[in-house]
Amino acid sequence: MTPPLATVGLTEQEARAAGYRVKIAGEPVAEIVAMPRAYIMEETRGFMKFVIDADTDEILGAVLLSIDAQELINTVALAIRHGVTAAELRDAVYNHPTSTEAFNEVLATIVRVDMPHTADA
Repeated sequence: MTPPLATVGLTEQEARAAGYRVKIAGEPVAEIVAMPRAYIMEETRGFMKFVIDADTDEILGAVLLSIDAQELINTVALAIRHGVTAAELRDAVYNHPTSTEAFNEVLATIVRVDMPHTADA
């Protein structure tokens, strides 16, 4: 499949069903300025989406439909296994020009956040 599709962890729906309050970070590849490899390779189709625990900032899952997704997903899986937060993955320094640079921008692009849980009266 071109571009490749890779997933790891929980989907947005699975995370909510498991009781997490989630925030979603995502961006179309064509809009990711910090991903020069996509432009160099002339493959800007796709989307990156991260499901993040809104309370702890831990990454719960990701869906990557992009150039090099089959490689990028391994970094995300490692982050999930070791409790690396979205902020830590976002703020890391990556080689240039690589597709991992997209993490800097995509993880800073929060598109929605669940409302805080409230106690029943």
